[in-house]
Amino acid sequence: MLSLVSTQKIFTSEQLSALIKRERRARGLSQLQLAEHANLSRTAVQRIERGEGTFEVETALKLLHILSLDLAVLSRGPQTREVQDAR
Repeated sequence: MLSLVSTQKIFTSEQLSALIKRERRARGLSQLQLAEHANLSRTAVQRIERGEGTFEVETALKLLHILSLDLAVLSRGPQTREVQDAR
């Protein structure tokens, strides 16, 4: 069975930073907790959330995984996509 899943387009590092911050808060994690899960410093998470400097793709992927976010948030494709129902 196919269903539609809403995705958010991310075009800039600032949008990715805002997404990480919003989703961390939504999950009730502190910056320190997220940093510990990602094996980063709290300062690194602060800088990422503020959009300061740059960070590696590997770091972004690690944070997305920890926050249970699908890579589709980075897609430049349509706003919705079809997914296969696992049932």
